[in-house]
Amino acid sequence: MNIKIREALFNDYKSISTLVKEVHSLHVKNRPDVYADVENPFTEERFKEILNDEKTRIFVVEDCNNEIIAYSIVEIMTTRNILILKERKFVYIDDLCVSSNHRRKGLGRMLFRHIVDYAKKSGADALELTVWEFNSDAIKFYENLGMTTKNRRMELKI
Repeated sequence: MNIKIREALFNDYKSISTLVKEVHSLHVKNRPDVYADVENPFTEERFKEILNDEKTRIFVVEDCNNEIIAYSIVEIMTTRNILILKERKFVYIDDLCVSSNHRRKGLGRMLFRHIVDYAKKSGADALELTVWEFNSDAIKFYENLGMTTKNRRMELKI
């Protein structure tokens, strides 16, 4: 498969927005108590903000027809400046999605490796993300890439 990974451009909005809807619908289905079922979960204004933020990148995976079939939003972050925490710089994966029509072809793995390279070049000491417990496929995917659970956020519904 002839694919290319690159940074997103403004004219990629519609393609990325379609993939964001796919991810959002999974979250709405599994956690309707947390996620609102909205028509457009990724506004053009938000997309512009991300593109203009020097700490944030959107990477896209394009196939040989220049169709965007995967994307990831990543942000360079640092720890809060408090005495008990060591100062760290890490890359946070805010979102990573491969189109449901293109999964299990190694594209997510290629995109993840691209993000790891970006993190290393950025001087980060780690790559972090949050994944919902219901998303067992994503958990298995990230574990297969070498990620481990750092901490766990728990809840008690009342």
